[in-house]
Amino acid sequence: MSGIAPARIDLRRLIADGRQPAPERGGEPERHLRPAPLPAKRRARSPLAAALVAVGIVLAILAAQLGLSITVSQGAYEMRALEIEQRDLGRVQRVLSQNVDKLSSPQNLADNAAKLGMVQNASPAALRLSDGAIMGSFETKASEVEPNLVPNSTLASMPVVDTEGLLVPRAATATVDQTPVRWKGALPAPDTH
Repeated sequence: MSGIAPARIDLRRLIADGRQPAPERGGEPERHLRPAPLPAKRRARSPLAAALVAVGIVLAILAAQLGLSITVSQGAYEMRALEIEQRDLGRVQRVLSQNVDKLSSPQNLADNAAKLGMVQNASPAALRLSDGAIMGSFETKASEVEPNLVPNSTLASMPVVDTEGLLVPRAATATVDQTPVRWKGALPAPDTH
């Protein structure tokens, strides 16, 4: 058998005093070690406050995500609207450039010149710069304006300028004879020898 006897310790008194009980044997000296005091009780936080903070954080994240989504989708709608506007402006630009081409055609310029009172020179003269020679005669008389022999259907809807500088419909101008011209004589052909 061992020589240790069970000690009777009152734990309630030990915790209240904060001391270590002295052994019941009389022969051992008292030790200076004591148990650490228990930590002071904190006031418990409410689980409701933690839940409210967590819900607030989740709502803030969802609101930020919604805001970013709205911004991105709004940018996509604006980009689509600008693409449609660019397409429409491209169409308008093509129509306007076609109208400029029609108005700058030689047939349209000749019609407008005739309406303004200009006449054609049947035999134009030119000056050769290398030796100063005159090619042709400056004394020739101008002839009457000859209408275009080849009608241009794209000019039918375009107006012309009259002698007062006003735009008038082309239909009011003299019409060109639409009968085909018969070829007379031999067909011109290049010399191939």
